[in-house]
Amino acid sequence: MTDIITRSEAETVALGERLGAVLRDGNVLALHGDLGAGKTHFVQGIARGMGITEPVVSPTFTILNYYEHEIPLQHFDFYRLEEASELAALGFDEYVQHGVTVIEWSEKFPECIPHTAAHVYIDNPGLCERKFHFVWQGSQWEAVEKEVKNYAIGH
Repeated sequence: MTDIITRSEAETVALGERLGAVLRDGNVLALHGDLGAGKTHFVQGIARGMGITEPVVSPTFTILNYYEHEIPLQHFDFYRLEEASELAALGFDEYVQHGVTVIEWSEKFPECIPHTAAHVYIDNPGLCERKFHFVWQGSQWEAVEKEVKNYAIGH
């Protein structure tokens, strides 16, 4: 487990960028946080760190935004889904096997999240401040966890 505080939107994006640079094919990040917690800004940074240059927007109304790249980014948002069966219809299980998958509102269907996913809990204790609490699941996250800790040391 690792905790990081960001104090601006730019720092939240920068934290995501550091993670994006070390994420690997098959990684799944389950994001938890209220409206306005900074989830989409964090994903924008992840995309930038992965080398994706197109604009990243919240998939609230589309459920999935897919960004083609050397390792694709699959940005899901479960907010508007009513039942887990809707994920099956989208082919969710196939998506999470490849690429980097980031899921906003993952707490709606915890039974659908792979057991190897990293969980990122985002709280917003202040107007611009965000507290990120990372829970890593297994050895495949060692490089990512190290990068998060290196970010913390530098800030």
